[in-house]
Amino acid sequence: MKLPYGKQEVAVDLTGCLKVKTFTPPEPEALADPESMTRASLSGPVESPSLGALAREARRAVIAIPDRTRPRVAGEILPVVLDHLLEGGLDLGQISIFVSTGTHAEHSDEDLRGLVGDTAAGLAVYQNRSGRLEDYEDLGTTRRGTPVLINRKILEADLKIVIGTVAYHYFAGWGGGRKMLVPGAASIETTRANHRLTIDDKGDLHPGCRNGVLDGNPVHEDMVDAARTIPGVFSVNVVLDGWSRIAGVVSGDLIESHLAGIEAARPLLEMPTGGRCDLAVASAGGYPFDLDFVQAHKTIDHAAGCVRDGGVVIVLAECADGLGSDNLMSWFELGGAEAVSRRLLWQYQIHGHTALALMKKLERIRVILVSSLGRRTVEGLGMMAARDIEEAVTLADRCPGEKGLTYIFPCAWGILPVA
Repeated sequence: MKLPYGKQEVAVDLTGCLKVKTFTPPEPEALADPESMTRASLSGPVESPSLGALAREARRAVIAIPDRTRPRVAGEILPVVLDHLLEGGLDLGQISIFVSTGTHAEHSDEDLRGLVGDTAAGLAVYQNRSGRLEDYEDLGTTRRGTPVLINRKILEADLKIVIGTVAYHYFAGWGGGRKMLVPGAASIETTRANHRLTIDDKGDLHPGCRNGVLDGNPVHEDMVDAARTIPGVFSVNVVLDGWSRIAGVVSGDLIESHLAGIEAARPLLEMPTGGRCDLAVASAGGYPFDLDFVQAHKTIDHAAGCVRDGGVVIVLAECADGLGSDNLMSWFELGGAEAVSRRLLWQYQIHGHTALALMKKLERIRVILVSSLGRRTVEGLGMMAARDIEEAVTLADRCPGEKGLTYIFPCAWGILPVA
């Protein structure tokens, strides 16, 4: 079969395996109409006045959208949102776009144009630059002591609309919603303090910071505390199916509408697999889900959960933008998970927890990465490097243990296999 890789597909031949099961997200009977779903959602939101009613009371509006590492849903949702704002009495000079890049790399003008599309032509477009401290206003601290420093381009508008995608997240539980503001529109200090909560008092990964978990998840709860300090927020939650296509839209109160979106998304994205397999072959789903290794790690995390101890995961992720982190490799130079845990306790840095999470998985399984990263880089991260899928299958055959049961995941970034 063919699996997504970057902006193309690669063929994989597993005819030598004894038993192969492919977990393909179900195809809907008919693709949903994003425009009609969005209009209905904006008119009948969850625990909030309609967007049109909010626009009639507003003087300025800002629309926060996902950055280039997420599915490009804004182009289909923005026209409807803009219609409601204009119908509510705002003009284009009172509306701006904000790209919630969080701590991700700064976007080029071409990237920004690709995200907002022709609909937003003429609108002012801003992006988060988390290291520019002069861009932020201090809104206090959360119950856990996280400083809430939020971009002024968000706070200058009395009506903030956040468009986020509801998808699994390996330590925040779920993406979208409050995450569009923290870390999406937050400073590096806010994000660092929040992500530090992934590490418990012993230097281990906090057990509550897992895919799909919100209750008892300190990162999520801290994000909610921080986001609640920002007034005038209306949330548009785009529910994705297993192929990362728009399957629903739930709007309204920032927190409550996000929870409603999660309930709609969970049955679409959770895939029971039965027992654990010996070998998993997982494509991130192609661009933008394999844009860099930090994003591709989410695919490794999803696939690893359904593989037995000592098993193998082959991951297809192009990583055209490299690692996606300036400091990720340095954590692997400390000498192992125990040393990383000690360092994180007294000198936490963003992506340190990503390194620790990968190390913990590699204590249990082998990972073979098919990517454009250099072999030395991949091996420095503790994985096996393969030029292509054929070499990866050969390397998997050489690993100790049976390869009797093989699972294939054509789009593992978006779905959560449950063994």
